[in-house]
Amino acid sequence: MTPMTEHKAKNPNRAAVYKLDEMDLQEVRPGFSRTGLRAQHCITTVNWFDPGYKSTGRHSHPFDQLSYVLTGVLRFWVDDEVFDIVAPSMLYIPADAQHGAEPLGHERVLNVDVFAPVREDYLPLCAHQEFVEYEPAGPAPWDA
Repeated sequence: MTPMTEHKAKNPNRAAVYKLDEMDLQEVRPGFSRTGLRAQHCITTVNWFDPGYKSTGRHSHPFDQLSYVLTGVLRFWVDDEVFDIVAPSMLYIPADAQHGAEPLGHERVLNVDVFAPVREDYLPLCAHQEFVEYEPAGPAPWDA
């Protein structure tokens, strides 16, 4: 058994496809809804911003964030900088940076954020996925 096969041997989860535009969403505020998906070591939020949604301000967290804009245009404020991100693009937001976002234009914006490690506060967004945490049978291939 190769290290990669050995690593996968104890993973009880199966491959799955999630249609982002067909997933049940939780409304955060009017004009901003989301859901979540996770893996063993990372978590994503799938965010939909309606045209005209206005940001409620900036926030920070101790996680690096990769923010993918897959449709539309999303304006981000990160510390003292402003970025107008046009799909398909990605913005890296360092841990502890003050940031916020709101859509520009008349198109609904699909934004997927990736966080590592897993954010415990976002686990309820992933309950629909029925992901099973597991202990690998051996070291991950990248640790070998």
